Amino acid sequence: MTAGMFPPKSSWTTHWQRTMLQSQATAENPMDPNQTHAEFEALKAQVQAMHDNERRLMDTVKVAAGLMLGLAAILVLFAWFTSHKNYEHDKLAIQKALETANEQRYAAFNRELDTTLNARLTAREQALDRKLNELAQSLRTQVATSGGVSSNSLAQQNEDFNRKILLMVELVENRSAHPFGLLYFDYATRYVASKNYPVATEYFLAASLAFLRARDESFLNTSLARLSQLCFPNLKADDFAVKPVLEERCAQLVEALDKANVNGKHTVALMDLRRGILEAKRRAKAK
Repeated sequence: MTAGMFPPKSSWTTHWQRTMLQSQATAENPMDPNQTHAEFEALKAQVQAMHDNERRLMDTVKVAAGLMLGLAAILVLFAWFTSHKNYEHDKLAIQKALETANEQRYAAFNRELDTTLNARLTAREQALDRKLNELAQSLRTQVATSGGVSSNSLAQQNEDFNRKILLMVELVENRSAHPFGLLYFDYATRYVASKNYPVATEYFLAASLAFLRARDESFLNTSLARLSQLCFPNLKADDFAVKPVLEERCAQLVEALDKANVNGKHTVALMDLRRGILEAKRRAKAK
């Protein structure tokens, strides 16, 4: 070991001497009790001051923590309000876009349906016209070749001619029942929107007959529901008197449903239909 690691001996001697002198001074002059009490009070005051400082520091920390929590809560509320507002705005925008798209699709569907139905109806009308012309030509030929024809014979031929025309019309409607039903349903919906309930009722009755002939239960139930919910509650007795075709259409639909009521599948619909017709005929004023 080197000598630099320990203090010199002279410093040891000086420290020992100073310690001895202090011990002797303490033995000769014991500590004063008043001085001890004063030192105790001073220490007590220092400790109290430290406690006060610590308490103030903790209060400052609590206030700062409260402010931070309040600021965090304000930021969370602001973020929620902003996101909720943006959500409502986006929801309205999406709803408007969907409504616009649905209206455009519905308009395009109506145009396509009208075009298709018009084309089919035109073709059917042309075929019907040809048949009628053939029948008329046949009658003219029979009249020309028979010479004198009695009035009874002409009446019978006229009745046969009218019966054939009605059968041809019924045949055309039966073959194209579903397109006719869609066409009548669309017209009825438009008249309901314009609050012309007698005409809407006529078209809904025609649509129900067409869907019944086409055996489309879904559209049939929808048409019957429209009659019960929208049309019959807004009809009155005068509507049947002004528009006799309503009575005829109602009778046709009731008869057709009664014939097709296999295993009671149309029993409820028949009851609702008859009740709606009866209440509308008894009503003096529309609801």
